[in-house]
Amino acid sequence: MTNTTHPKISVVIVAWNSEDEIVECLKTVFFDKKGNKKDYIETIVIDNFSQDNTVKSIQAFIGCYKDVNVKFISNKENLGFTRGANQGLKIAEGEYVMLLNPDTEVYDDALEKLVYFIKNNENVGIVAPKLYFRTKDIQHSCRTFPKYRDLFSELTMISRLFPKSKLFSRWKMHYFDHDSTREVDQPMGAALMIPANILKEVDFLDDRFDMFYSDIDLCKKVHDKGYKIFFNHNAQILHRKGTSVYKNRAYMISLWNNDCIRYFKKHNYNFVLFPVLYIALKLSGYVRRVFDR
Repeated sequence: MTNTTHPKISVVIVAWNSEDEIVECLKTVFFDKKGNKKDYIETIVIDNFSQDNTVKSIQAFIGCYKDVNVKFISNKENLGFTRGANQGLKIAEGEYVMLLNPDTEVYDDALEKLVYFIKNNENVGIVAPKLYFRTKDIQHSCRTFPKYRDLFSELTMISRLFPKSKLFSRWKMHYFDHDSTREVDQPMGAALMIPANILKEVDFLDDRFDMFYSDIDLCKKVHDKGYKIFFNHNAQILHRKGTSVYKNRAYMISLWNNDCIRYFKKHNYNFVLFPVLYIALKLSGYVRRVFDR
């Protein structure tokens, strides 16, 4: 029986070679710390043609917990994160939709706190939780919308020399301690709560992005529609960060660079600066792939 005290929440998870994380993630989504099941949550899990035991792990979870509401899609090819996420987002039935990475664990009532925040604050389009590493250190997960000077600061490593500077490290916001709730441009896409009606209004994720900039693009579209985006430090989620990325580092560097180029072409094209950024990313990508071998 559905719990009527909470609106229905749809959690969309895209998995790829996630056998070490996916089951624990699902358990923390569906059950509170006392082991009580949350009947108002549905989860849509999309496996992007994993080559490990991810599919078996998901099937075993469904078999063990038969009364949890899991929709499972097992793709016969790797569609990329964005297309895979859209598969789940477009069939989500909840009033609120949580886009969640498989390498996360939900602390206590984090999902409920995010929904409560949206319902009790005006014009909120997206809200994201505070993310923690396994070491309990806070993960700096908030960003401003990137500009050309931000990318050049990153590529020249000036941002690393001045990590607390609002000029040179504007993009990654290392000057923000993540210990207070505030309006932001773009929280990390590892955990984003969005009202379903707004998600439909902005037409979901843009399939032209393979993986890395689809969350930034989503936030930009929501922002441009006039909605507010918030970081809520009271809701907390553990995020191992990059477990899939590090499994094929060189390939992911290429995806990141290509998606970055697509983002700037779509949202911030400049006929002088864009070619410079394009060349700089291609050269830096080649160097990074060489050293990551």
